[in-house]
Amino acid sequence: PEAVQDCFDRIYFTQMLRELIRQRPELGQFDGVIHNNHVAEFRELDKNRLLLAKYQVLTAHYTKMPAHAGAGPAGIVRAEIERKRGHRTVRRLLKDAGSVVQAIKPVFMMSPLSVAQFLEPGAVEFDLLVIDEASQVQPVDALGAITRCKQIVVVGDSKQLPPTRFFMQLTNAAEAEEEENAAAQAKDIESILGLCCARGVPQAMLQWHYRSRHHSLIAVSNHEFYEDRLFIIPSPYSAAAGLGLRFHHIQNGVFDSGGSGTNRVEARAVCQTVVDHIRKTPHLSLGVAAFSIKQRQAILDELELIRREHPDIESFFTSHPDEPFFVKNLESVQGDERDVIFISIGYGRNASGYMAMRFGPLSNEGGERRLNVLISRAKKRCEVFSSILAEDIDLERASGRGVATLKTFLEFARTGRLGISRRSGLEEQSPFEEAVRRALESLGYEVHPQVGIAGFFIDLAVVDRERHGRYVLGIECDGAAYHSSRSARDRDRLRQAVLEDHGWVIHRIWSTDWFQRPQEQLRKIAEAIEQAKVAVDEIAHHEAPAVSVTVTTSGEDEIERDTVLKLGNNALDGLSKPYVEARFPVPRHQEPHEIPPKKMAEIVFRIIQEEGPIHEDEVVIRVRSLWNLGRAGSRIQDAVSTAVRSLVKEKQCVREDGFVTVPGASVTVRDRESVSSLSLRKPEMLPPAEIRAAILALVDAHHGATKEEIPVAVARMLGFGSTSSQLREMIQAQTARLNREGLVVEVDGMFKRRQETNES
Repeated sequence: PEAVQDCFDRIYFTQMLRELIRQRPELGQFDGVIHNNHVAEFRELDKNRLLLAKYQVLTAHYTKMPAHAGAGPAGIVRAEIERKRGHRTVRRLLKDAGSVVQAIKPVFMMSPLSVAQFLEPGAVEFDLLVIDEASQVQPVDALGAITRCKQIVVVGDSKQLPPTRFFMQLTNAAEAEEEENAAAQAKDIESILGLCCARGVPQAMLQWHYRSRHHSLIAVSNHEFYEDRLFIIPSPYSAAAGLGLRFHHIQNGVFDSGGSGTNRVEARAVCQTVVDHIRKTPHLSLGVAAFSIKQRQAILDELELIRREHPDIESFFTSHPDEPFFVKNLESVQGDERDVIFISIGYGRNASGYMAMRFGPLSNEGGERRLNVLISRAKKRCEVFSSILAEDIDLERASGRGVATLKTFLEFARTGRLGISRRSGLEEQSPFEEAVRRALESLGYEVHPQVGIAGFFIDLAVVDRERHGRYVLGIECDGAAYHSSRSARDRDRLRQAVLEDHGWVIHRIWSTDWFQRPQEQLRKIAEAIEQAKVAVDEIAHHEAPAVSVTVTTSGEDEIERDTVLKLGNNALDGLSKPYVEARFPVPRHQEPHEIPPKKMAEIVFRIIQEEGPIHEDEVVIRVRSLWNLGRAGSRIQDAVSTAVRSLVKEKQCVREDGFVTVPGASVTVRDRESVSSLSLRKPEMLPPAEIRAAILALVDAHHGATKEEIPVAVARMLGFGSTSSQLREMIQAQTARLNREGLVVEVDGMFKRRQETNES
């Protein structure tokens, strides 16, 4: 009887498929190879069409070129070309022969000041005016150009810097100091962008973000300023590999608040890392940005001393003609972009340990715009140097949204968490994608569905087990993302081209091929994975190795994966068991929220029995998966929460920090490397009791372990390939708790069981 419903569904849908193929014979005749050839031909023709358009423009321009006459405006231009001296001024020439000059050079690129200086009103008229960086242009400067055109396109970002007096280049240090204090007046100066918005000019948001080669580089800006509306291209590197955001905590940094207004210790740390960058990755362009003019000068001073000590690095400062090295302050970095950006916060505690909640122009109205500019300059990697942590910023004493955003940014840079509510990663968008994932997992591959953030997702991504922190292959299915594309160019060329430009190797599967020939398609995917490994190896051979994204603290060594090797190659074998997710029959003919509370409590209790200790959010996910639901709505969450409260009230379960378990049950250390639920691999989903059990198992098995060895070894026992800063802190906190409770004791830098110490 249990198989009746599945059997009926199979017969029903098989008959439906036959009927659809009868109505549309092309479905039965579809061949992915032939279709891929059509797509490849389309891509080539589409690119050739764009190339042809350039020549069409050139041809149209050439046909409108003035004749080589010796009279009229054309004669004036010809005479000016031949004349050796005594030329007309540019303003006079454009007045006398502007139409001819426009025919020769139809596109003018000018600053607002140049428009007023060279274009006499009425002399020249343009069909279209494009104002770029419009948030920087005051209306009084733009109106002159607007009066000389028929249409305007205003391009700018209201979340970036408005026009201020910072852009009047000053050489006097005292005047520069005044400029920093003058930021408060920036709010009073309206830009042409703001004026157009106020006058109801039609608006369109450019939602695609291309600069950042890793999504963490734009995550804070997207969340804080753009309401998560930007489409961000996902990176083939996971959070454990070399691109993205990196945090350096300068523990001994001191901010000279009453004197120079600089942080010399932090400046030296930045400059030393500049040297490391030059030695390890000189092919990547680099820029350094400081929060204040004084800190910028301190970095320049320290860098000058280092350059004298290391003359061998001097060539780096001239080796990037297109993107040269720079050191700039917060106000002058807009418009710049580099492969790598170093950010020096500068602010911190003074010599007496007092932390003043003053952050220069960041504290003023509009300060958040300056921060938005600063934190979105990097293309590949951004390294943040700070003498303070997010918790050091007291928003009760500080003012301005900019300071609050800085607090969020520091927390994200250090932990990778944005502090926003996200229950779990997205699931597959169709049963087709789920079937492909399960088939690949049956071959031993680790596959993640819906990889990415903010509007752009890879359907399936295969983890590269040989290169930690990277996806070896992205798999695109003709699912929701494919169907929703506006045009063939979007779905068949641009999407894949953008992904490949960001380092992905892409393989496409057609659903009809999969339905008709699943084993053949599975074999092709396996072949594509092996070919992708070769392609990734070739890329890695030509590129510098990626730097692990870890939190470093001044004066401490980074803890790498090799630390665990000190314990022996098979040191952790047998200390943990594979995590087994609860799987059992449930009444799927009813929705979860329709189940009687007592029955739901029984289901939840069984999940807790099999997986406890387990987080309540994970119980919701497990209920959803038992019913094969794509997501869990508020009604399902409420039903599970009610069941948990009932079990706790009846003392069938106990709750600790959001985790539930059966009273008196032993805690097993479980390896999460091969789990299906991706949320189980989130550090915040690790039960503290299980972390403590892992620490004790490690200490018992090896008669002790050092403070540096415990986080890495415990992370491996729990199935994590790398030890993030968040995970490290969690493990260290539980180690400290065990120490306080007397279960372990630290002797000569080694944590041991207390009874061992007593016996010795």
